[in-house]
Amino acid sequence: MPPLTMRLADVEDQIFLDALFRESRPDLLALPLAPSALAQMIAMQQMSQSAGVKYTYPSAQDWLLCWNQDVIGRVIFDVGGDVRLIDIALLSSRRKQGVATHVLHALQTHAEGIDKPISLAVQCDNKIARHVYQRLGFVLRSSDSLFDQMSWQSKKS
Repeated sequence: MPPLTMRLADVEDQIFLDALFRESRPDLLALPLAPSALAQMIAMQQMSQSAGVKYTYPSAQDWLLCWNQDVIGRVIFDVGGDVRLIDIALLSSRRKQGVATHVLHALQTHAEGIDKPISLAVQCDNKIARHVYQRLGFVLRSSDSLFDQMSWQSKKS
């Protein structure tokens, strides 16, 4: 996918990240709240996610996915120990086009090069994402009422 590139996110990207977070949370958008209360709820959830990532994965990197210079998504991962995929989100107009698969293949190639596994958590009800991960060789390691913990290991390990 030659037109797909990545760059580190910076402060100037916050408007895009806010819009992407909002679009990727249909569960929150469906809440029966007044528009101002809904906006506040979404902002609080986004701040909570960001703080949780910074606390749990202090060396995590936040990358923007760009298609022909247009920002179309983001991926957050940590390579401090094993490779941890923390979040991947695409604009709805860019889903189901192979972008996430391409990004995951690149992450697998990187992990293979440093001989590290990749781990991730996916919401139990996110069947589409879980299918993509399974198709790319990720296996279920554990599950609770909210998340499935999955991992991928290079065949050369």
